[in-house]
Amino acid sequence: MKKKLTEMAVDKMNPVAGQRLEVFDTLTPGLALRVTEAGKKSWSVMYRVAGRGDGGNRGALRRMTLGAYPLIDLKAARDKARAAIDLADRGDDPADQRKDELRQKGERVFEVICARFIELHAKAHTVKWKDTERLLNTYVVPEWKSKPIDTLDRATAHELLDEIAMEHGTGAAREVRKHITKFFNWAVDRGLLTASPVAGMRRPELGYFARERVLTMDELKAIWAAADKMGYPFGPMVRLLILTAQRRAEIAGLRRDWLLPDQTAYEVPAAFYKTDRPQVVPLSAPALAIVEGLPKWNSGDFLLSTTAGKVPVSGFSKAKARLDKFSKVEGWTLHDLRRSAATHMARLGIAQEHIERVLGHAIEGVAGTYNRYSYLDEKRAALETWGALWK
Repeated sequence: MKKKLTEMAVDKMNPVAGQRLEVFDTLTPGLALRVTEAGKKSWSVMYRVAGRGDGGNRGALRRMTLGAYPLIDLKAARDKARAAIDLADRGDDPADQRKDELRQKGERVFEVICARFIELHAKAHTVKWKDTERLLNTYVVPEWKSKPIDTLDRATAHELLDEIAMEHGTGAAREVRKHITKFFNWAVDRGLLTASPVAGMRRPELGYFARERVLTMDELKAIWAAADKMGYPFGPMVRLLILTAQRRAEIAGLRRDWLLPDQTAYEVPAAFYKTDRPQVVPLSAPALAIVEGLPKWNSGDFLLSTTAGKVPVSGFSKAKARLDKFSKVEGWTLHDLRRSAATHMARLGIAQEHIERVLGHAIEGVAGTYNRYSYLDEKRAALETWGALWK
């Protein structure tokens, strides 16, 4: 069927029972509107490529899909059809151009460019490039996968940061903002973007500032007591943070198979530790009592979990808000527990070198090269001395 199509005619065109309707536009030869029996409408163009047939004649009749209506309206469909036919008249197959465009689009989706950024920039210029890779793959790639980077705008970035801040806290959102800013600046420099969508972004709550908060013993005791009201898994998690002086991610991700045979210590594999070295953490008497009292799940190996051990505990922002309410302690973060524990261990007379080993800090030079079990006795003595205050 041939007909001079109009926007109104296309909009009101109804399906025909038992068959697929196809109407060719008389104003744009080759342009066709298909209407399925279910009422779905789509555009295509019919063409013959000049010089592709026998004796230099036009080639066989071909069809190329242009897109669905109403996402592509009549005017846009006519423009696309005319452009395709013009290419065919010049001896170029528009379908080949479409394939090239799709290939280039596939090469410019976020996860592809992100992997290139890690390989060519982060690895070359960042000592802790694995942290960058881990953060982007955890928080950003799952949300922006398959999206061409030139479609990522400021609103999309704000939305991502909002979701991360609500689910994982402002600390995680702050780190993501820092790394996507570097990513977009790198993409602009490479000519992959004309401008960074996060340039000049105003997020004062995600700004960096020095953390010097050291909680007093009274504040720590208030948080310790409040943790008891929280129940599993956040209560035990907070108390273990106080007792071990370890990072939140490492305590939250504790696995039962990390416990050493006598269960008086656990070993974090290098792949899960910030310094990319294994860390053995002795369990003081009160810490061991907490670990022994944790549930043993059949579905997974994580000690602190809301999914029967399948995945580690999360949702720290909401838990922290409840902890603030119960403890009445304000203006602190979970990471401050680590700094505070280290400070109070020093006050108890524990050698700074032993505290550094407890914290798992990378120590440069000869002193930094040590067996994972060296200083184990010193670390245990430090944590037992600290743990004696919490029995």
